[in-house]
Amino acid sequence: MRTIVEGESSQETSVDSGVPQCTVLGTIMFLCHINDLPDCVNSSVRLFADDCLLYRTIKKEDHHLTLQADLKHLEEWANKWGMRFNTKKCYVLSINNKSSRYYQLEKHTLQEVQDNPYLGLQISSDLKWSIHINNVCKKANATLGFLRRNLRNVPETCRKTTYVTLVRSIMEYGATIWNPYLKGDIDKLERIQNRAIRFVKKRLQK
Repeated sequence: MRTIVEGESSQETSVDSGVPQCTVLGTIMFLCHINDLPDCVNSSVRLFADDCLLYRTIKKEDHHLTLQADLKHLEEWANKWGMRFNTKKCYVLSINNKSSRYYQLEKHTLQEVQDNPYLGLQISSDLKWSIHINNVCKKANATLGFLRRNLRNVPETCRKTTYVTLVRSIMEYGATIWNPYLKGDIDKLERIQNRAIRFVKKRLQK
C-alpha cells in the first residue's frame, strides 16, 4: 500500500491484515472479511459494520456453557483472521432476569449492565424505554437550545428546516420501536415539541 497526496507518493509498505479506513471499498471489504463470523458460533449473531451482537435464550445450565463456548469460538475466529475484540466495550445484558453467571472474552470478565446502547437505541434489561427517552430529550433539548441562541433572526423557513433536520430527526430516530406509552415519557417529548414550535414561529420566551 502507499498514500498519494497532491501528487506526492509515500513509500510502499506491506499490509498483512485489516482494511484501510476512509477508502471507497473499505466498508465492503470489511463486511466480506467478517462475513463468516456467524458460522463459528451456535448462538444467534447480528452484525452491523463493526458492531457484533451475540445472544441466545438462557433456560438451563447448558445454555450458559454454550454461550461461553461461543465467546471462545469468537476468540479463535479473531485470531485466525488477525482481528481483535475490544473487550472493554463488550458487555452482558440480561433481559428480564439478572444473570448469576460471568462470561469471559479474551481472559477479560465481561461487565453486566442494566442498559446499553445498540445502533442508537438504549436497550434496558426490563425492555422499557424511559432511559432511552431521557437520553433523546437531553440531546434534542441541547440542540434546540443551540438553535435558539444562534438563529433568532433568520427567516422562519430556515428555522423550520434546521428544526426538522437537527432536532426532530433526533426525536424520530427508531421511534417505531420505542414509541412511548407512559404519560411521563410522552410529556417530556411534547415539551420539546412545544419549545420547537415557539422557536420556529419566533414566539420565544424571555
